[in-house]
Amino acid sequence: MDLLDLHRSSIDLNEKLWADLSEAHLDLATPCAGWTVHELLRHQVAVALEFAASARGTTPEEPADDDPLTAYRVASDAVAEAFRAPGFLDRTAEFPGYGPRRGKDLVAAHFVDNLVHAWDLSRALGLDSTLDAEPAAAAFRMARHYPTTPDVRGPGGAFAMPVDVPADAPITDRLVGLLGRSPRWPA
Repeated sequence: MDLLDLHRSSIDLNEKLWADLSEAHLDLATPCAGWTVHELLRHQVAVALEFAASARGTTPEEPADDDPLTAYRVASDAVAEAFRAPGFLDRTAEFPGYGPRRGKDLVAAHFVDNLVHAWDLSRALGLDSTLDAEPAAAAFRMARHYPTTPDVRGPGGAFAMPVDVPADAPITDRLVGLLGRSPRWPA
């Protein structure tokens, strides 16, 4: 799969998971420290809108609808469309919070974020959280290059510090561990 297809597959996975949510699920805890399912969804909508605006060189829009699933779909479609603009992967755009980067870096970061949040949501809902091997391996290769500086890792950063996971663990466990989640959450 190419990068744009990987990105879309992570959105599709989240949309499938979000579609089965009920009101009762919204207050469940997630592996994202201090976030409920509802807060995770709000985060994903906001990030998609920020990345879409960065890709287009505009100001982020407000969520399109009060219904969280509709807002996620609209925001995700907007960012996927913006990322597919001719030449975007090779041009420079503002990476929200981190300055100018290549378009493909924005796509990669949004892909990794969406894929790992699909794992977060699956865990929160008590579902099988094993990610498909190809996207998980691609996300792991990308995330291995993330800096470990405080603006990226730790309090206030995009991810927590890595969690030790055996090198021979399944790729899903290695990916989420790399991004600061215990593969055994909530244990």
